[in-house]
Amino acid sequence: MNKLKRYAITISVIENLDKSGSWCGETHIQKAIYFLKKLFPEVIDYSFILYKHGPFSFDLRDDIGIMAAGGFLKIVPMFPYGPRILPGKLADKVKGLFPKTLEKCKEKIEFVTHKFKDKWVADLEALATGLYITTELMPSGSVEKRAEKLCQLKPHIPFWKAKEAVKEVDKIIEEAKKLTI
Repeated sequence: MNKLKRYAITISVIENLDKSGSWCGETHIQKAIYFLKKLFPEVIDYSFILYKHGPFSFDLRDDIGIMAAGGFLKIVPMFPYGPRILPGKLADKVKGLFPKTLEKCKEKIEFVTHKFKDKWVADLEALATGLYITTELMPSGSVEKRAEKLCQLKPHIPFWKAKEAVKEVDKIIEEAKKLTI
């Protein structure tokens, strides 16, 4: 995928997270892009690994830094919390290069970002790890088995929360299928 096209889609995700009331920190962006990639693989192509707080893309982290340095994104310090990442002065320029692409994936981006609008970082970790387990490790596993696996990978997440996350992932996957038809 063309790097500028990837930037335009990432900026669109960030704009939609912000519009929906999300904190819009790096974790929110990472997890939203992960969901976008797993639910709609034709939209974006970042590589992810299971990391400290769930699926993580080092390439996306690098791109966020590059886009911030280039004026496409801005990093807004929010002491005593981590920074928010928002569209920068040049965001519309890069988005303007790919109007057809952004229109084509608009509904899918809005679907994912709407799901994340009121989530805390801990919720995002459980959800994204639940999606990882469901799509990568145990596609046919029961809710309980996938929740147990989530707790094995993330021992700080209680079983009840893991089970809730896996059920929510299943619901999100089913809803997303309606957008791919």
